[in-house]
Amino acid sequence: MDWLKNNIEWIFSGIGIFAIGGIINYFRNKRTPPTTNPNQSIVINNQTTTPDSNANPPPKPIVKPGKNMSLAERKLHTHVLFIDDDAKFQVVKILVNSGWKNTFLVKDAATLDDALIFNAHILFVDVQGVGKKMGFESEGLGLAQALIEKYPSKKVVIYSIETQGDRFHAALRKAASFLPKNADPYEFTKLVEELSSEIIF
Repeated sequence: MDWLKNNIEWIFSGIGIFAIGGIINYFRNKRTPPTTNPNQSIVINNQTTTPDSNANPPPKPIVKPGKNMSLAERKLHTHVLFIDDDAKFQVVKILVNSGWKNTFLVKDAATLDDALIFNAHILFVDVQGVGKKMGFESEGLGLAQALIEKYPSKKVVIYSIETQGDRFHAALRKAASFLPKNADPYEFTKLVEELSSEIIF
């Protein structure tokens, strides 16, 4: 306090005010986080980019192929659709309860451009009772073949309760797999796990 009394004139002189202002600014700037250099490079997906304040935000990271994802990640990202006139087909409920939350069932397809078909990664098509809305003579086999041709990147699985039928139909040769409808639900689940690892999301 004595020092303040003895130096009061110096403190309020021009030099004192300048010195005190400099000390206050020094401590104020120490508390402020450093600003980002607008010309600083950022690495996104192993590519170096320089942000531009007028440009669009950096692109979202590309989702990796299914083989590089964990089973839990695949369960979140994979859309599975059953086309089956049996609305109570139990495998659908079992898959949902197993964590495949994006699993759906429709009784038939009115168009190949239906949103559920478009968004599906894996399509299970029953041979009997479906494909009628689109007028396929071979019902589910005709529908499956049309889906394979329109969406070659999707995994189409054909299943049927019948053991007899057209074993030479083109859809059977091009489908990702074939299952009997009365196969254990485990077989369907195992197939979804395998096919989801082949999908590029």
